[in-house]
Amino acid sequence: MKMVHINDIFETKSVKRTIALCVFTFGIYVIYRLFLLTRQVNRNVKEPISSWFVASAVSVHLISLFGLIIYFTAIGNPDLLLFSKLMHLVSSIFHITWLIKIRNRINLLTGVGERSKFWLNPVLSSFLHVIYFQYKINQLLQINSEQQQAECHSI
Repeated sequence: MKMVHINDIFETKSVKRTIALCVFTFGIYVIYRLFLLTRQVNRNVKEPISSWFVASAVSVHLISLFGLIIYFTAIGNPDLLLFSKLMHLVSSIFHITWLIKIRNRINLLTGVGERSKFWLNPVLSSFLHVIYFQYKINQLLQINSEQQQAECHSI
């Protein structure tokens, strides 16, 4: 596997914009961003996240979401609500697993350890999801950019 510079994998994005998109899209942006992060890390790791896993996670999430939308916009059938809640539980399990997979691969790609300030903390990753990922990616890219500028000036 060829060595890839971290700036070639990730890009800086506004954390405020990420928060706004997560909130105003009712979480759909979270799934979209997880999908994009998966594509980015999969191109650069030996053990990519399975496309079947990603497709399953997205499908279960959408089924749960559309079930709730139908329940609240139409005359709600209690069975539909129960089904949507069960699908949400399954979706949450997929979501947490997906977050862990991406978190581990980002830590691997960035080469950071548990003592590094760039290491993705499992608790914060679980609660803040893609917002925390983007915050840490931005920190790392900023440091890398500053180091590259310092190297250019020293030459």
